[in-house]
Amino acid sequence: MSALDRLRREPSIQALPNRWRAVYVEQDAEPDGIAPVCSDDDHEDGDGSVYDCCPEPVIEVPDPHLAEYLAALLNADRGEGR
Repeated sequence: MSALDRLRREPSIQALPNRWRAVYVEQDAEPDGIAPVCSDDDHEDGDGSVYDCCPEPVIEVPDPHLAEYLAALLNADRGEGR
């Protein structure tokens, strides 16, 4: 069993949300973080802003391409990108 397979079985990893998105943590021109998709009815799917209604964790990253990549990678790994 690989290290990745072992980590996927950890309770803290199992508890992570299934759907992630790139977000604007510092309100920059490009995404600078990732966060779970917000399920609030007033929060539009394409809105990358983070509001009080949004679930944690919000993770800041140093590069917009990395934000997009990590969100896509998490979604694929959690079964949302298949």
